[in-house]
Formats: sequence, structure tokens, C-alpha cells
Amino acid sequence: KWTKNIIRCKGLVYFRDEQETCYVFEQAGKQMNLTNAGQWYATMPADELKQLLENNPKVKAQWDDKYGDRMQKLVFIGQHLDREAITKGLDSCLED
Repeated sequence: KWTKNIIRCKGLVYFRDEQETCYVFEQAGKQMNLTNAGQWYATMPADELKQLLENNPKVKAQWDDKYGDRMQKLVFIGQHLDREAITKGLDSCLED
């Protein structure tokens, strides 16, 4: 549950039971939307992935040995936001 100070939130997420799928999460006011954005690069066949990483230094620079290109990346817009509280709340949702 968001605080009333959060006006908008948008970003990329994935879920433990659907780790192959990238979702775009959007929230504005009381409206929330979750859209399937396709599969992460990490799900590509190994030979295609190797070529992708060789040809895309930005993707390679952000690549994680365990998670590949999977990420939880959200941007919050609001007034007087408590970054520490938001981070703590989101971190409590993460599983390894």
C-alpha cells in the first residue's frame, strides 16, 4: 500500500513464479496497471545471448551473473517522499 504522498510510480518488475517475463508496472493515483513487456534477454538461447552481449556493451555492463538483465526498477514521483521507508517496504517484498 502506497502512502498518499506517492502520485505516480512506473518501472520494470518480475515475479518469482514468472522469472522469464518482464512486466511494466504503472500507478497513477488509485489506478494501477501491470503489462507484460515480453521476456528478459536472460531467457535467450546461450548462443544468441552471447552475441547480444558482445554487440551491446550497455546490456553487458548491467548484466548480473545470477539474474542476467532481470531487475526491479521503479521510479516514484510525489511530494515529501520518505525514500528510506519506500526502500524498506519494497525490500521486504524481495526474495532471493
